[in-house]
Amino acid sequence: MKCIETKFFADGILGWADQHFSDFPWRRNRSPYEILVAEFLLKRTTATAVGRIYEDFLIRFPCVQDLAAASEEDLVEYLSGVGLQNQRARSLKRLSTYLITTFASDIPSDLESLLQVPGLGDYSAGAIFSFAFDSPIAVLDVNVERIIVRVFGNDLSPHPSKAVLKEVAHRLMPEENHREYNYGLLDLGRLVCRYANPKCGVCPLGSICDYRANSAEENSGDASSDLMKQSKSKLKTARKQSGISLRRLAEISGVSKLTIIQIESGRTSPRRETLEKLASALRVDPKDLDGRELLVPTPTKGEGARTVAGACSGPTAPPIVGVL
Repeated sequence: MKCIETKFFADGILGWADQHFSDFPWRRNRSPYEILVAEFLLKRTTATAVGRIYEDFLIRFPCVQDLAAASEEDLVEYLSGVGLQNQRARSLKRLSTYLITTFASDIPSDLESLLQVPGLGDYSAGAIFSFAFDSPIAVLDVNVERIIVRVFGNDLSPHPSKAVLKEVAHRLMPEENHREYNYGLLDLGRLVCRYANPKCGVCPLGSICDYRANSAEENSGDASSDLMKQSKSKLKTARKQSGISLRRLAEISGVSKLTIIQIESGRTSPRRETLEKLASALRVDPKDLDGRELLVPTPTKGEGARTVAGACSGPTAPPIVGVL
């Protein structure tokens, strides 16, 4: 898998979230109980539906003890607006009873304990751990999974496992602002990177997104598109054959990692000077990286023919085996 531009990804999400934050009522505080209620209600329904009943639900059931003391019939009445009310009522009774008997009505603040609470599951436990306790954990739902698969699709299998997606999500986490970042990802998947008709033109991750690049290639048949495809394939193949990581290639060539990623993903047609730098670092002929034959000045009479390889020769780089 390519070296993920974690800072670019995270900065893009945080910058977008700052301008497009969805101000749902459960995002306005960090009460573990209120966030637990929100995450429980959000299962298998929409945020809009939950928004219609959330505040009234908290007024009627302001704490764990009130949930446990309520009858299932009472819970069903308040849950009817989000559907599956009978199933939700039974689950809430089990959940509240467990919290009272195991944690004296408190919401546990560690992930392992949250995962043991009946009715939560991996996503809800992670969401509570992040949003209530501001812990550095990746919140992974179908929206976030879709973003990861689309942005890094060329380097993932057609159907990556949950474990692989969790690992990628973990690597993408910023060092700070975990809560805002996770909310931003959820909002981006809901509003922009939608399952149907994604709004790629306004996505903050468009410049590094494989899905967008592949879609553009499929819709373009001009020579420029063909050139980008060929350069993409040739550079990536040459780099892998040389055993040089993307990070190390950027260091010894002087070409930024983002530029290399864009070339390898077929999003840009590289300039001759850029290919010469990369070829020198990889110790290959620039023509081996290009989708066209580079123009070489015709030697004047009496001069020796100057080869492209000779013109691009530079300090020999030792072979580096890197992990992306």
